[in-house]
Amino acid sequence: MVLGNPERYNFYKLENELKKGKDKFIKYLDEILISNGVDSVITSLKASGLSVNFFNNSKHKSLFNEILNHILIQLESDDIKKIEDFRRETLIFDLVFKQFDQLRTSFFDKYETIDDKYKVVSYLISLELYLKGLTDKSFIFGENALVDVSKKNKNNYREKSALFDSAIESTGMILKYFMHKENEFKGSKRNISPRILDASLTHVTFSEYWYQLNDILEYWKYSDVNVSVKDDGKVFFEIVDDKFELNNLISNERFNNLRQGWQMSEIGEMQKMHYGRNDTPFDTILPQITTRLNYLFSTLYFGSPLLEEKINRIEIKQWIRAYQILIDESKRFLKRQRTLNVYNLDKVCISKSIYKWKKFFQQNGFSIEESETIIEYFTFDKKSLDLIDCPFVKIDDSLIILPSLTSQADASRALASNFLNKNINLDFKGIGFEERSKVGLEMNGIKNSGLYKKIDKTEYECDIAFILNNDLVFVECKAHVQPYTTRQHASHLYKLYKETSQLNRIADFFEENLSIVREQLKLDEGFVPNKVHRILLTTSMIGTPLYVNGVHIIDESSFTMFIDRVPPSLEYFEKGSYIKYPSTKFDIYKGELTAQKMKDFLSSPPQIKITEELYQQKELSLDFFDFRRNLKVNHTLNIGVNLNDFDRSLIEQYY
Repeated sequence: MVLGNPERYNFYKLENELKKGKDKFIKYLDEILISNGVDSVITSLKASGLSVNFFNNSKHKSLFNEILNHILIQLESDDIKKIEDFRRETLIFDLVFKQFDQLRTSFFDKYETIDDKYKVVSYLISLELYLKGLTDKSFIFGENALVDVSKKNKNNYREKSALFDSAIESTGMILKYFMHKENEFKGSKRNISPRILDASLTHVTFSEYWYQLNDILEYWKYSDVNVSVKDDGKVFFEIVDDKFELNNLISNERFNNLRQGWQMSEIGEMQKMHYGRNDTPFDTILPQITTRLNYLFSTLYFGSPLLEEKINRIEIKQWIRAYQILIDESKRFLKRQRTLNVYNLDKVCISKSIYKWKKFFQQNGFSIEESETIIEYFTFDKKSLDLIDCPFVKIDDSLIILPSLTSQADASRALASNFLNKNINLDFKGIGFEERSKVGLEMNGIKNSGLYKKIDKTEYECDIAFILNNDLVFVECKAHVQPYTTRQHASHLYKLYKETSQLNRIADFFEENLSIVREQLKLDEGFVPNKVHRILLTTSMIGTPLYVNGVHIIDESSFTMFIDRVPPSLEYFEKGSYIKYPSTKFDIYKGELTAQKMKDFLSSPPQIKITEELYQQKELSLDFFDFRRNLKVNHTLNIGVNLNDFDRSLIEQYY
């Protein structure tokens, strides 16, 4: 069960307890041991981040061992074994990280023959040239095997997209590795030879292993992962808590599918406008569609139709505009960039002094204070995820941007990730969210209203209440930013768990005071509900059916489709048109909407059920370890008419 032990997702609290110092953290763990037992101590140590560190921090390891020894002297034999097994798992992780680091160091010592202080700029230049090679058909750089893959697959959209995304996702890990190694971030005018740049690009290859290992570590921290050594001596990881893993994968997949569906729909409209009677030029249509999609994506990520909420005194729509002008600047830079004869950051990337970047934002309508805040938030540091959420890298006294990376960014997604990683509260009240939910119910013949009562100084407010087949339904609307990483999903699930208590407090009051409900919903005086349902409605995508503390948790997207009686659909282009074929396999969408159908929907949303079919548990082997986890085996976007057996089977099952 995903929320069977929600406190393991409360890692911000655990990290803050650790920051208070050794003695206070040990006292905190002693209290957990007394109240909840050794299992809770282990999950707390995992989630705190102290147990395993990417860079084998000796100070952290010493503190970790001291804490374990302190815990051990308080335990009986069975619990002692649990602690020793836990310690063994951390040592296995440490061993794999050490082996990986040794191999990587050996390779770069041999082939990246450049002064350590220029290794950062060499990597950044090589990455920019590599990304440009993936996005610009006329540009090819390097002899690295990764680049060869892109050459051989110039017409393979899926392959190139995967390579591009993989290279971007690794940027944060690689830059943090340089920070750990204390490599200098300097040399913006230093020319780097193509041979050295080709070797530097291998950081992307190594980061693939690192990414997999880090992801397994994240699941180990927040869920259940078996860690063992096979008979042949090879380390084996198995994600056994696949409910948590599937929740994250399905949530991300559904969100991406929604975005992709909007994009494909707009492409269909663009084709109609271009090939229709008006023969509208693509150059005229594309900016209109891009603007419309940017707005839709923004409201999707932040759950706010007006985007007027403020982060550090700047409205979200202004944050988006600030990022968008960096995207536009990157596109202009690439368009006017000439053939390169020498390779240094000043020529390959966008490089300006901090003063000039401040002027740049001020010239685009931002105040001095806003410009400084934007630059601070957009500059990469040890807490950043990657160069998408923080596009600036400080080299010497300048801030540089990789134009081929930033030009392809989604401003809303980048900012959502940026804010989430800074643990900024993005749980907006979402007045617009409430209103469109009310309108959606009303349009489908379901009368509804908010409920409000103040007693003394205590307020009770229910966002939406309605009656369906004599059942009473309480709905709490929460606008959340879509999570993406394992850590973000864990945090998000904990927020949802805590919000069920808020809804229950409100629902308990109105259920005990039905006269208020009857009055405000304009019901008959003798009305008594057959059953009462409690729904937490969120703008973020749910990846597994959630029923917690008597509350159904569901996302706005699937709930709206259910209320509108719109089943999941298969969508594709046919003869220049964008076609939708709705599924006929789900009875809950057929006929009149009833309370029983709503309950069946909440217990097993078809959107989640279908998406889950895209994944299967697979065992894979890498150089240092083997692992077993859920991997995607079906495509959600097919280019051309050829379908593999998995895709064909899924379509036949549900459509």
